[in-house]
Amino acid sequence: MTRNEEGRDTKHSSILEQFVGEVLVHVKAKQMHSEIRSELLDHLLNETESGMDHGMDEAASEKQAVRNMGDPSVVAAQFNQVHRPNAPWKLWISVLVWIAICVVGLFAVQAGNPQDLYRLSAEGYAWRLVPGGVAFLFAFWVGYQKLQKGAVWLYSLTLLLSILTIFLSLSINGQSFLSIGTISINMLYISPFLVLIALYSMTGVKFVKMHRPTLFLVLLSLPIIIYLADGRLLQLCTYLCGVLVVGKLAGWKWGYVKWAACGIVITGGLCYGFIERLRLLVNIRIENWLHTLNGSADISYLQNITQQILREAGWFGHGIGELASLPYVASDNLSIAIIHMFGWVGGLIMLIALTIIITTMFRQARLFRDPYAKGLGNLISSMMAVHSLLYIGGIIGIVPINGAGLPMLGSGGSEILLWMMLLGLYSSAHWKKDMVPVLNQ
Repeated sequence: MTRNEEGRDTKHSSILEQFVGEVLVHVKAKQMHSEIRSELLDHLLNETESGMDHGMDEAASEKQAVRNMGDPSVVAAQFNQVHRPNAPWKLWISVLVWIAICVVGLFAVQAGNPQDLYRLSAEGYAWRLVPGGVAFLFAFWVGYQKLQKGAVWLYSLTLLLSILTIFLSLSINGQSFLSIGTISINMLYISPFLVLIALYSMTGVKFVKMHRPTLFLVLLSLPIIIYLADGRLLQLCTYLCGVLVVGKLAGWKWGYVKWAACGIVITGGLCYGFIERLRLLVNIRIENWLHTLNGSADISYLQNITQQILREAGWFGHGIGELASLPYVASDNLSIAIIHMFGWVGGLIMLIALTIIITTMFRQARLFRDPYAKGLGNLISSMMAVHSLLYIGGIIGIVPINGAGLPMLGSGGSEILLWMMLLGLYSSAHWKKDMVPVLNQ
């Protein structure tokens, strides 16, 4: 708005004010009132000036401008038609299809593996969807805007729970879980995603901006120490890829990128030098990875059996049967089990379904009016893509990590909880994409 427009905006009469007020009474999107008010007044003032240019006095011109607008309730109905909730139906349907693929896969595993280990895999997944649904609704109800305000608290709480997981952990399948009564949470699996969202949200906090780059370097380095201390190489890679995405979305300058890179290298080097368990784990992973790249037979058991299944599956697989040789069939390696049973066709169906989800999220995020919502939507979409690519790269041997599985494809409760919560946040941003003003962003 120009200075002249600002000047005339303060001089409008009570007739125009009254009309605008009557319109706003009927507009349901309360957050849009300020923007709609400015839009209406600007239009009415233009109409008033046009009438005065044709020889009408100011009062008559204002009345004419109001009459031309029509009934306030009709005008409000037009705004309500534009600024209304917008449900991401395509995304929700795609996610339901993805869940259906998971359920079919688990029932197939259950049918082909009658031992107690997988007897209730599908039912267990269905029960774990209940807290996942609660997490989705909670994130959707709280909304992404409150998340931005509580970014510092989210970062601090996530790091605190991650540290408690290391020192007060319950070991399940060789991984540290946070134990709360009878509930076990894979906090270090969830942690990178929450930390990245908090870091992106904190790019708008004045305190962080005032102390850049030193403070931001500290904030970036602390999670790295935690993941390395517990030997979570997959979570570390997920986090580092996410930091690049956050930097891109936040518009970091090259100087900040250099600071971040130096901090990451120094932190990683110190952890590698002082933590013997980490040093052994990294050496073994890199050695197995190099053997895989060289085509050597001396590779890890999981890598060997995974690549054998992928090679021998054929287009239509081997049908429903026992998979005693493949570990973690109902969680991390469910996608491999599906390829074994349903062949490369089953793998292509999974890949297409997941690609539809991710591309839909990217495409819809571009339409968000709020810059923060747009960035958050792109971050969540990017992290789903990164997580999927790291897993696929691990099972075919091009990256030295493995585990975790594809998003929500498995019976792990923590994974379901995380992705449903992230989808709830994304859905809240999509729901409000036409109901949030951009004047004051």
